[in-house]
Amino acid sequence: MNRTKLKTYAPQARRDFIQAVTDRAAFYGLTDKTIEPVTENGDVAIIGGRAFPRSIATKRKALEERIAHYGFAQTMDAIAYTWFNRLVAIRFMELHGYLDHGYRVLSHPDASKSIPEILEQAEHLDLPGLDKHKVIELKLEGSKEAELYRMLLLAQCNALHKAMPFLFEWIGDETELLLPDNLLHTDSLIRKLVGEIEEEDWQEVEILGWLYQFYISERNDEVRARKSAVPTEDIPAVTQLFTPHWIVRYLVENSLGRLWLLNRPGSRLREHMPYYIEGEAETDFLKITRPEDIRLLDPACGSGHMLTYAFDLLSLIYEEEGYVPNEIPALILQHNLYGLEICPRATQLAELALVFKARAKSRRFFQPGTLVQPRILALQNIRFDEGELHDYIAALDLGDLFNQPMLRLLHQFEEATTFGSLIQPCLDEPNITFARHAIEAKDLGSQLFLRETHSKVLRVLEQAEMLCQRYHVVVANPPYMGGRGMNPAIKQFLQEQFADYKSDLFAAFIVRSLSLSLLNGYLGFMSPFVWMFISSYEKLREHLISKATITTLVQLEYSGFDGATVPICSFSIQNKQNKDYRGGYVRLSDFRGSENQGPKTLEAIANPNCGWFFRASAADFRKVPGIPIAYWLNSKMRDVYMGGSLLGEHIQTAIGLNTGDNARFLRLWSEVGLDRIEFNCRNVAESTRSGRKWFPYNKGGAFRKWYGNRDFIINWENDGKEVKDYAVVRNAGKHWSRYIQNLPYMFRAGVTWTFISSSCFGVRLLDQGFLFDVAGSGGFSEEIDTRLVLGFLCTNVAFAYLKALNPTLNFQAGNLSSLPFARVPITSRSNEICRGIDELVSIARTDWDNFETSWDFRDLPLLRAGTKAATLVACWEAWRDQCAAAIRRMQELETENNRLFIEAYSLADELAPEVPEEQITLARPDQRKDMAAFLSYAVGCMMGRYSFDKRGLILANVGDSLAEFLEKVDKPLSQLTFAPDDDGIIPVLDGVWFEDDIVARAHAFLRATFGEATLEVNLRFIEESLGKDLRKYFLTDFYKDHLQTYRKRPIYWLFSSGKERAFQCLVYLHRYHEGTLARMRTEYVIPLQGKIAARIEQLASDIPNASSTSQRKKLEKERDTFLKQQTELRAFDEKVRHYADQRITLDLDDGVKVNYGKFGDLLAEVKAVTGGTDEE
Repeated sequence: MNRTKLKTYAPQARRDFIQAVTDRAAFYGLTDKTIEPVTENGDVAIIGGRAFPRSIATKRKALEERIAHYGFAQTMDAIAYTWFNRLVAIRFMELHGYLDHGYRVLSHPDASKSIPEILEQAEHLDLPGLDKHKVIELKLEGSKEAELYRMLLLAQCNALHKAMPFLFEWIGDETELLLPDNLLHTDSLIRKLVGEIEEEDWQEVEILGWLYQFYISERNDEVRARKSAVPTEDIPAVTQLFTPHWIVRYLVENSLGRLWLLNRPGSRLREHMPYYIEGEAETDFLKITRPEDIRLLDPACGSGHMLTYAFDLLSLIYEEEGYVPNEIPALILQHNLYGLEICPRATQLAELALVFKARAKSRRFFQPGTLVQPRILALQNIRFDEGELHDYIAALDLGDLFNQPMLRLLHQFEEATTFGSLIQPCLDEPNITFARHAIEAKDLGSQLFLRETHSKVLRVLEQAEMLCQRYHVVVANPPYMGGRGMNPAIKQFLQEQFADYKSDLFAAFIVRSLSLSLLNGYLGFMSPFVWMFISSYEKLREHLISKATITTLVQLEYSGFDGATVPICSFSIQNKQNKDYRGGYVRLSDFRGSENQGPKTLEAIANPNCGWFFRASAADFRKVPGIPIAYWLNSKMRDVYMGGSLLGEHIQTAIGLNTGDNARFLRLWSEVGLDRIEFNCRNVAESTRSGRKWFPYNKGGAFRKWYGNRDFIINWENDGKEVKDYAVVRNAGKHWSRYIQNLPYMFRAGVTWTFISSSCFGVRLLDQGFLFDVAGSGGFSEEIDTRLVLGFLCTNVAFAYLKALNPTLNFQAGNLSSLPFARVPITSRSNEICRGIDELVSIARTDWDNFETSWDFRDLPLLRAGTKAATLVACWEAWRDQCAAAIRRMQELETENNRLFIEAYSLADELAPEVPEEQITLARPDQRKDMAAFLSYAVGCMMGRYSFDKRGLILANVGDSLAEFLEKVDKPLSQLTFAPDDDGIIPVLDGVWFEDDIVARAHAFLRATFGEATLEVNLRFIEESLGKDLRKYFLTDFYKDHLQTYRKRPIYWLFSSGKERAFQCLVYLHRYHEGTLARMRTEYVIPLQGKIAARIEQLASDIPNASSTSQRKKLEKERDTFLKQQTELRAFDEKVRHYADQRITLDLDDGVKVNYGKFGDLLAEVKAVTGGTDEE
């Protein structure tokens, strides 16, 4: 099946069908804005000045009422989908030969013919209600093909009513009015359906489910994009996923198939079940004497994929038991298969799929006497008006039948399309069945006004009966919806009915499904796998392993299911506890891609020694705190928990602050003045006394071990008053502690980790002086050396257990607290461990501080003693070797650290200590990046941010000038190794227009660094590394690199005249003052205009005297460029003058994003800087 084509076709089909029925509605005077009145006059009905047959009036009225009840858009959507389903059904039937007359209705078997075969054979048709004389008349007329085809199509729909009344109502209702026009056109809805889906794609009934999923996909995307509570009418769109066929097979084979094999150990059904996982011997199971005894339910059946495969398996069971083949389909539909659904559209497809399955098995299935309708129920909202039941109960005169429980039951389905199968009827099945029989036996006689109430009461009882029945097998791909998507009604319902499982709808469905199952029954589910591990689902895990037994489970790789937005597992359970039963588990986490999941599952089933098949029991899971379903842990790793303590007994883990508005309260440290930041506070009291506004803030960050990710600062002035005040507002006036937690741990030294990890766990030293975020939580201990905790958490021992506790890799504070901690063997070797940790932290600290984005950056490592050489290439080669040595040493130390802890935990047979080089989180030498960093440092020296004459930051406060620079380096200007620019404005131009432009200053920097003799050699190395000459790099790439380095919060701002780059210059943020723009204009912009004008004048005289045609064209091109630049520069000059007159001041506390936006389009990359988040 070519799903790519289906995925393209179906969403467009939805749009086309909706437009087509909307156009038909407008033809009958109905739009989303107006409803034309209907005037009946004799045999005609007048609508909008047009005459229609009078019979139209009744259907138009029904359509009006439907629109009034559901709304115009929803009505058009529903009718469009009904016609889509009908045409899809007819297409499937005509290709499979299911139509009694044998002709194709939508196409022609001869591909060269464009008209449907049914038109050719119209006079031979015998369809209900078809006027043969009219058919012949229209056909002879020759020009009425469209009218004839419409008549034939409606007659065909009527003919299918008996077999499929759920989809083909007797066409006389309002949907007939909206059958689209132009069905024979080359671009008609029918032609697209026939032409865009290959005939071979219609071979399997699953095409119905895939078409449904893709048909609603755009609506699904629209609802999800809102990121808000989902209204009831949109719940199906966001919760229905078509389950891949291999998963359906796995679920049904390990539930229905297992039940049958337990009852018939010698059955050959096993040969037809490749996804069946052999279990341990069982003696206590449901006894089945005949196939008709089995009841299988899908409580969220969607388009029926589970049920159709169950049909296939049941067919084999019946055949094996010797039943007559032609009788089997009806028996299955009558006795075995049940489905519940909240979406009538999906219900139509599920019923259709089962009917097609039945017809494929029996050619006589559609004949009277053999046809059985599928037992699939679309749950409906049923409400009773005040007084309605009172009159009805009085009329029925059934005594005490309508007692309080019965009355409660009648009101349980008022929101059935919201709660679906989660509804738990308050009466049991015998009482409901008794009530239904009693009510059905009553004759209402002439009391017609009670018939609607009678019908509603019976519908409630029908729905309740199906929901309180117990089933031998329950299989489902239940709806997934977390708290954010739940509307208030669902939230309240889950709180009241499923309080312990309210995290997600799927959790409540799993629990509800257990109550739908018979004791010892089998259940199968596909769901997000978060329930297996994370703390919010611990009660679900407890419920499952205390009330039931997991018999099999397949955990898919993160990308293992294309249709889901969450990682998935599939599992089967028996509704009986057996704590020692060792279920079969398949772990597919090493196999990326949906195409590998099924085959690798089969491989594991065929070869349990493959390495990704495991056995585990509930008793095994209980050994680990939180009961994670960590089936792959061997007994030795589990037993570690039995003899030791938990890390949480020795350290306190604390989640951090949730500011609610990071753009307001956080900055990158380089954005503000250095004198506004306090780095080393020991506690809150010190922070308040400091009088500073900004303090280091730990936010997790990228995967990095030992040290680093020190980028952010937080506004914690006056003990965080602004943050706390905002938290009170967020908490509706209540105390701020809901969002601001664990303040006693702020500013303390400890360890920290990145909340979201990938393939490894990044734990780092948290120095004194930091506050921390929910994404960068902390661990603190007064009884154990922090270095021991850091060393343990950075081992593969800790990571192996963390993956068991939470394979989602979103590591919570509670996960760390639940790690086993072998305190005695660890502390007995503390000196040895801590020596290694000290060196590891030192290496990582040096690596972090080697880059200017660290607030402890002192100088460029390329120019530091030990790497500094006669030429830049020699410096870089020394740096490269230094990096390689550091990586090797860290690899050795991490391997040794792993070895020490593996020995402490006695896990030498389970874990290897070696650390792959790719897991070493140190910088790698990169010639291009390193030369870009060299030039960035050079610009820093030009600006006065750094100096050869003093290590560390020099000018980093608001309004700093050359005078402050000289004061801080404590040298006169004449004695400086390299003097900074006097005004912090450096031209970046495509030619040599000023003596102090950036290229000239870069040359001067190289001379000061290496001397005049090596200037050309060093320039050549830089340009080879960058892949372009120096001027071109500064003109086009420097600022891109700068934005990337400083995460779109630049400290050197590029003022630019525009795309012609007539004028560009860098201005250092910390040296900007209110006179900077005026100086830029007078010193550079105005003089440059004169120079360009002079050059244009020179070219004007040179062009007539050019020595050749090519020389003249070259000069003309140069002149044209300068003319464009001159125009651009004049406009830029006016803008600069305008802003200079405003004498704009900056408050660095506002951050780069705000301050950058004060200059309009004078600056380059305004959108990139002002449009992003503060965390990029």
